[in-house]
Amino acid sequence: MAKFLLFLLLLPAGVMAGHPPLAGKRILTLGIRNESNTFSTAPTRESDFTVQRGPEVLAAASWAAACKAAGVEVISTVHAYAWPGGVVEKKAFEKFRDEILAGIRKAGPLDGVYMEMHGALHVEGYDDAQASLVSDIRQLVGTQTLIAGSFDLHGNLSPAFVQHLNLLSGYRTAPHRDVEETRQRAVNMLLTALAKGLRPHIECITIPILVPGEKSITDVLPLKAIYEQIPAVSSRPGLMDASIFAGYCWADLPRSAMRVFVVAESDEYKEQARKAAEELAQQIWDKRQELQLSVPSGSFAAMLQEAAKHKGKTVFISDSGDNTTAGAPGDNTHVLATLLEKKTKKVLVAGLVDPEAFAQCSQQKVNETIRLSLGGKTDYTFSRPVTITGKILYKSAPETIDNKRGAILLDIDGVSTVILNNRRSFTETRDFREIGVDPLQYDIVVVKLGYLFPQLRAIAPVQLMALTAGFCNLDIPTLPYKRVARPSYPLDLDMSWSAIHSTNY
Repeated sequence: MAKFLLFLLLLPAGVMAGHPPLAGKRILTLGIRNESNTFSTAPTRESDFTVQRGPEVLAAASWAAACKAAGVEVISTVHAYAWPGGVVEKKAFEKFRDEILAGIRKAGPLDGVYMEMHGALHVEGYDDAQASLVSDIRQLVGTQTLIAGSFDLHGNLSPAFVQHLNLLSGYRTAPHRDVEETRQRAVNMLLTALAKGLRPHIECITIPILVPGEKSITDVLPLKAIYEQIPAVSSRPGLMDASIFAGYCWADLPRSAMRVFVVAESDEYKEQARKAAEELAQQIWDKRQELQLSVPSGSFAAMLQEAAKHKGKTVFISDSGDNTTAGAPGDNTHVLATLLEKKTKKVLVAGLVDPEAFAQCSQQKVNETIRLSLGGKTDYTFSRPVTITGKILYKSAPETIDNKRGAILLDIDGVSTVILNNRRSFTETRDFREIGVDPLQYDIVVVKLGYLFPQLRAIAPVQLMALTAGFCNLDIPTLPYKRVARPSYPLDLDMSWSAIHSTNY
């Protein structure tokens, strides 16, 4: 409710309560969100998507309620989201795309389109499926309909995509705490533009930097000081919004890079937008060597040695190479095998994705012992299955065990290991509560993450980053890039670049 009220306060005068000029305006909404890791061997399938349609979309969206309050008719089509993973299967994307395009044809004349996207979607058989989608939409709605989008700041938006947008805004926090606010901001700009009859202009500067999310946290210097400038930049005369996209480095694509976007009310203010974008982009480039990890890091063996120095405190170690929130499979067994080899006790591995092992354990009862092959079935590039004997400590309730929250807890020679049925990570405290464990009762908690998400950062007495091998390897210069634009930092350390001499893309 608080966010909704704030959103209403931000709307332009004359927008509320169905007063002209917005009363009777019509906006169509859609979304296909996925962060697609092109190095992963596991494709993202249709079954990996959670799909909402029609009233189901509008019921949960505060931006939709604000539109309704302003007298705007909202027509929702498909909003599909899949946890970060490998490249999206063509047939899944085309099914969602065709449904969206059919919805647009059925909707009739539209004043605006709102795209709820991630920005790092990649689809098999397409050079740029996002650009293809928005191009198809533009052909149907015409040039006078405004198209706005909200994005994750880890998106890689190509020129071919952005040329069809009129407005965009990205998250301003990583780890993300402003998802809903960003959607509201994008819709708010769309309503403002419709109310005032604006034809906004988007200025973009691509910064040739490939950086992982773990080195581009927004509340850590140097980016903290730069992101804090965004509200002031956005409020300059003639400007509507500014976004800094860190980009997504685990996509071997020509569009992978950092970017700054500044939205102006019209072409009249394009020079001001360009100047603002140059200011932000140059600061980022000048600080590129300071984009480093914010917690101690090293090999997993080194992190175990470091953890031993913190007696009496729970040490959270990120298995960063198998970070499922960045598209890794989550079944890499390197960490588990090392823990068992070293006979480490009071450790929680949360969790390891293995539907086959999960199904075997589901047939057993709590306190029964089972012998099985665990992990290494999807990520067979960097790990192999390990054969274990474990005692079942916990099984999800029958009503949960077959859905995406299902989990089983095994004790494997003193290493408590969570087996998951679906690819996900332990990012919140409720993930631990659901399986009946207090993470702070362990000496070490291993999570399949890069940076810890806000709730875990808040409770973790000590945080360490294990630089493990996997599809989210943090050692960027060693990644097998073939298609990313060159030169690019840190692949080409002797390159030079300046924002003022850069082209828009």
